[in-house]
Amino acid sequence: MAGVWLKRIALTLLAGILVALLALAGWVWQPYDTEAWRVRLPVAGGVEVRVVPLLMMATSAPGRWVLDRQAFSLNHGDIQLHDEDGLRVRCRHCWIEAKSVSDQPIVIPMLELWLQMDQQHIHGYLSVGDTRPLFKVDFNGKVSMRSLKLTWQLPSTPLQALLKPLQPHSAVISEAIVSGTLTASGTLRWPKKEWSAQPQLNAMAVSGLNIRAATTLPIQYDCPLLDEHKYPEKMQWVPYENLGRWLPVAAIIAEDAEFKHHPGYVMAQMQHLLGKESTDKQVGGSTITQQLAKYMFTNGERTWKRKVEELLYAVQLESALTKTDILELYLNTVDLGPSLCGAHAASRYYFDLTPDKLNPIQAAWLAGIISNPHRAWKKQYIQQQPDLTRAESILHFMPRSARKAPGSLNFRPVKQPDNLQ
Repeated sequence: MAGVWLKRIALTLLAGILVALLALAGWVWQPYDTEAWRVRLPVAGGVEVRVVPLLMMATSAPGRWVLDRQAFSLNHGDIQLHDEDGLRVRCRHCWIEAKSVSDQPIVIPMLELWLQMDQQHIHGYLSVGDTRPLFKVDFNGKVSMRSLKLTWQLPSTPLQALLKPLQPHSAVISEAIVSGTLTASGTLRWPKKEWSAQPQLNAMAVSGLNIRAATTLPIQYDCPLLDEHKYPEKMQWVPYENLGRWLPVAAIIAEDAEFKHHPGYVMAQMQHLLGKESTDKQVGGSTITQQLAKYMFTNGERTWKRKVEELLYAVQLESALTKTDILELYLNTVDLGPSLCGAHAASRYYFDLTPDKLNPIQAAWLAGIISNPHRAWKKQYIQQQPDLTRAESILHFMPRSARKAPGSLNFRPVKQPDNLQ
């Protein structure tokens, strides 16, 4: 009789365990919750499950006990799980796709995530490194069935450590010797993939990059825009003293009001561009020195890797040259229209004048089209319909003598081949 009862109890327990497991599976899967944040598991043909129940199970004491010391391999690396008063996930030889940084995956020797979850509250850290962390990001926030909302903090971290994962993807970043630190904070929203950042650079300095083309006379610059079949005039280098009174002033007003004071970058500008939560951050907001780096040393791709390279070049240029030197280089290399490389070519082409002969409104118009010179060439010059709105706003901040006698625009008559129109 006792044996019968033992069998019944055992069967009842097994049935109870099976029901509990099915209930847990149903809670995690829940196919009728169409708005839930889900992730695809590499099992059962890639079934999609709700993330939050999965997190709650994995970070609970029983879940951590089951997962402790488990290891497996995924496409993105080798995973090890540990129960250490929270769930610790270590990924060895981890690779991450970031097309805005590099066409090739970014390989990280060791990535470690540690997190604790208490109902809807979550906190932890993410560290990147090898035998010891290069840097660590702390985070905390709330989760719901729909989303994850985090705030994160990067404590003061050496810039060289932050750049190390990018070195295999950029000869420039690999060669640069960078000192200084970065502190940052921000937000992350998932699965929307929205994020924001508030960075603060401290004592940044750069050396080791080859900037001889910009620092050795005569300046070595082969304008990539120049096309003798489209544009009959040769590029001509103009010394700063021959650029005239108005064009350098107008260029600073139009492109970089803090040019005379910054170290190659404007921190407030970076914070403004990165501060708004978005999935697609602008890769703009360059200083004159960063634009010069783009013209002379990088190909100008609108990617984060190129922006980092331009920042490194800009900081080293600022330490090697005077502001006058940088402005001279910039105005001789800036793109001002189809095959119009530099101030001399543009002044001759648009006004049939040398830069030192430009009047204030002509200088202001030329500086005002730097942000989109090819559109201005097509919509204003080719059609002989100048728009002075931007030029007049620049003129407003120019010296009083320029505002009192601005002059007139007086475009040169159009004499371009039909294939450019």
